Amino acid sequence: MPSARWRAKILRNEMQKVEKYLKLLLQAFGAVTAVAFVPFVMPRSWMATVNEWLGMGVLPDKPVVEYLARTTTALYGFLGGLYLMLATDVRRFAGIITYSAVATLLISAVNTWLCLRAGMPAWWMWSDVVACWLFGLGILLLQRRAVSLKKDSGTDVHASDS
Repeated sequence: MPSARWRAKILRNEMQKVEKYLKLLLQAFGAVTAVAFVPFVMPRSWMATVNEWLGMGVLPDKPVVEYLARTTTALYGFLGGLYLMLATDVRRFAGIITYSAVATLLISAVNTWLCLRAGMPAWWMWSDVVACWLFGLGILLLQRRAVSLKKDSGTDVHASDS
Protein backbone atom coordinates (compact mmCIF):
# COMPACT_ATOMS: atom_id res chain seq x y z
CA MET A 1 0.00 0.00 0.00
CA PRO A 2 1.42 3.43 -0.93
CA SER A 3 2.60 5.69 1.84
CA ALA A 4 0.58 8.74 2.86
CA ARG A 5 3.36 11.01 1.65
CA TRP A 6 3.46 9.33 -1.78
CA ARG A 7 -0.36 9.49 -2.04
CA ALA A 8 -0.35 13.19 -1.13
CA LYS A 9 2.25 13.86 -3.82
CA ILE A 10 0.15 12.06 -6.45
CA LEU A 11 -2.93 14.05 -5.41
CA ARG A 12 -1.00 17.33 -5.58
CA ASN A 13 0.26 16.48 -9.07
CA GLU A 14 -3.22 15.56 -10.22
CA MET A 15 -4.63 18.79 -8.73
CA GLN A 16 -1.96 20.82 -10.52
CA LYS A 17 -2.88 19.13 -13.79
CA VAL A 18 -6.60 19.86 -13.27
CA GLU A 19 -5.83 23.49 -12.41
CA LYS A 20 -3.62 23.80 -15.49
CA TYR A 21 -6.44 22.60 -17.77
CA LEU A 22 -8.91 24.86 -16.00
CA LYS A 23 -6.63 27.87 -16.51
CA LEU A 24 -6.11 26.98 -20.18
CA LEU A 25 -9.84 26.64 -20.79
CA LEU A 26 -10.56 29.98 -19.10
CA GLN A 27 -7.73 31.67 -21.00
CA ALA A 28 -8.83 30.26 -24.37
CA PHE A 29 -12.50 31.17 -23.91
CA GLY A 30 -11.52 34.52 -22.41
CA ALA A 31 -9.19 35.42 -25.29
CA VAL A 32 -11.75 34.48 -27.93
CA THR A 33 -14.50 36.36 -26.11
CA ALA A 34 -12.35 39.45 -25.48
CA VAL A 35 -11.97 39.85 -29.25
CA ALA A 36 -15.52 41.22 -29.14
CA PHE A 37 -14.02 44.57 -28.13
CA VAL A 38 -13.06 44.98 -31.81
CA PRO A 39 -16.63 45.36 -33.13
CA PHE A 40 -17.44 47.47 -30.08
CA VAL A 41 -15.21 50.23 -31.43
CA MET A 42 -15.34 49.59 -35.19
CA PRO A 43 -17.05 52.14 -37.44
CA ARG A 44 -20.70 51.48 -38.21
CA SER A 45 -19.91 51.10 -41.90
CA TRP A 46 -17.65 48.15 -41.05
CA MET A 47 -20.44 46.61 -38.99
CA ALA A 48 -22.76 46.88 -41.97
CA THR A 49 -20.17 45.28 -44.26
CA VAL A 50 -19.57 42.39 -41.85
CA ASN A 51 -23.32 41.89 -41.43
CA GLU A 52 -23.76 41.54 -45.20
CA TRP A 53 -20.63 39.36 -45.53
CA LEU A 54 -22.12 36.99 -42.92
CA GLY A 55 -25.20 36.68 -45.12
CA MET A 56 -27.56 38.49 -42.78
CA GLY A 57 -28.60 41.19 -45.23
CA VAL A 58 -28.47 44.93 -44.81
CA LEU A 59 -27.86 46.15 -41.28
CA PRO A 60 -30.87 48.29 -40.30
CA ASP A 61 -29.97 51.95 -39.90
CA LYS A 62 -31.75 52.40 -36.57
CA PRO A 63 -30.19 53.71 -33.36
CA VAL A 64 -31.37 50.69 -31.34
CA VAL A 65 -29.55 48.28 -33.69
CA GLU A 66 -26.22 50.03 -33.26
CA TYR A 67 -26.81 50.43 -29.51
CA LEU A 68 -27.56 46.70 -29.07
CA ALA A 69 -24.65 45.64 -31.28
CA ARG A 70 -22.20 47.81 -29.36
CA THR A 71 -23.44 47.00 -25.86
CA THR A 72 -23.55 43.28 -26.62
CA THR A 73 -19.99 43.25 -27.95
CA ALA A 74 -18.83 45.39 -25.02
CA LEU A 75 -20.36 42.92 -22.58
CA TYR A 76 -18.76 39.96 -24.37
CA GLY A 77 -15.41 41.76 -24.33
CA PHE A 78 -15.80 42.48 -20.63
CA LEU A 79 -16.70 38.83 -19.99
CA GLY A 80 -13.59 37.72 -21.88
CA GLY A 81 -11.46 39.97 -19.70
CA LEU A 82 -13.17 38.58 -16.61
CA TYR A 83 -12.38 34.99 -17.68
CA LEU A 84 -8.75 35.98 -18.19
CA MET A 85 -8.68 37.46 -14.67
CA LEU A 86 -10.35 34.38 -13.16
CA ALA A 87 -7.68 32.20 -14.78
CA THR A 88 -5.01 33.93 -12.69
CA ASP A 89 -6.17 32.16 -9.49
CA VAL A 90 -8.53 29.24 -10.08
CA ARG A 91 -8.47 28.23 -6.41
CA ARG A 92 -9.47 31.61 -5.05
CA PHE A 93 -12.10 32.23 -7.72
CA ALA A 94 -13.53 28.68 -7.81
CA GLY A 95 -17.04 29.77 -6.82
CA ILE A 96 -17.19 32.55 -9.41
CA ILE A 97 -15.79 30.22 -12.07
CA THR A 98 -18.48 27.62 -11.33
CA TYR A 99 -21.18 30.30 -11.35
CA SER A 100 -19.98 31.59 -14.74
CA ALA A 101 -20.04 28.06 -16.20
CA VAL A 102 -23.59 27.39 -15.01
CA ALA A 103 -24.74 30.83 -16.19
CA THR A 104 -23.11 30.23 -19.59
CA LEU A 105 -25.00 26.95 -19.98
CA LEU A 106 -28.34 28.45 -18.94
CA ILE A 107 -27.95 31.55 -21.11
CA SER A 108 -26.86 29.39 -24.05
CA ALA A 109 -29.96 27.22 -23.73
CA VAL A 110 -32.26 30.26 -23.77
CA ASN A 111 -30.20 31.88 -26.53
CA THR A 112 -30.60 28.78 -28.70
CA TRP A 113 -34.36 29.16 -28.50
CA LEU A 114 -34.04 32.89 -29.26
CA CYS A 115 -31.80 32.18 -32.28
CA LEU A 116 -34.35 29.74 -33.66
CA ARG A 117 -37.18 32.18 -33.05
CA ALA A 118 -35.28 35.06 -34.66
CA GLY A 119 -34.31 33.02 -37.72
CA MET A 120 -30.55 33.27 -37.18
CA PRO A 121 -28.43 31.15 -39.52
CA ALA A 122 -27.92 27.59 -38.29
CA TRP A 123 -24.12 27.96 -38.35
CA TRP A 124 -24.38 30.96 -36.01
CA MET A 125 -26.60 29.17 -33.53
CA TRP A 126 -24.59 25.94 -33.54
CA SER A 127 -21.21 27.65 -33.21
CA ASP A 128 -22.53 29.52 -30.18
CA VAL A 129 -24.10 26.40 -28.65
CA VAL A 130 -21.02 24.24 -29.15
CA ALA A 131 -18.59 26.86 -27.81
CA CYS A 132 -20.70 27.66 -24.76
CA TRP A 133 -21.40 24.03 -23.88
CA LEU A 134 -17.81 22.89 -24.37
CA PHE A 135 -16.69 25.74 -22.12
CA GLY A 136 -19.43 25.36 -19.50
CA LEU A 137 -19.30 21.58 -19.23
CA GLY A 138 -15.50 21.58 -19.36
CA ILE A 139 -15.33 24.01 -16.46
CA LEU A 140 -17.88 22.06 -14.41
CA LEU A 141 -16.12 18.73 -15.00
CA LEU A 142 -12.75 20.19 -14.04
CA GLN A 143 -14.22 21.87 -10.95
CA ARG A 144 -15.86 18.58 -9.96
CA ARG A 145 -12.55 16.76 -10.35
CA ALA A 146 -10.79 19.35 -8.18
CA VAL A 147 -13.39 18.93 -5.41
CA SER A 148 -13.07 15.15 -5.66
CA LEU A 149 -9.28 15.35 -5.33
CA LYS A 150 -9.61 17.58 -2.29
CA LYS A 151 -12.01 15.13 -0.64
CA ASP A 152 -9.76 12.15 -1.52
CA SER A 153 -6.83 13.79 0.19
CA GLY A 154 -8.74 14.17 3.46
CA THR A 155 -7.00 17.49 3.80
CA ASP A 156 -6.10 20.49 1.70
CA VAL A 157 -4.01 19.16 -1.21
CA HIS A 158 -2.60 22.66 -1.64
CA ALA A 159 -1.14 22.88 1.84
CA SER A 160 2.38 21.87 0.85
CA ASP A 161 2.46 23.51 -2.61
CA SER A 162 4.49 26.47 -1.35
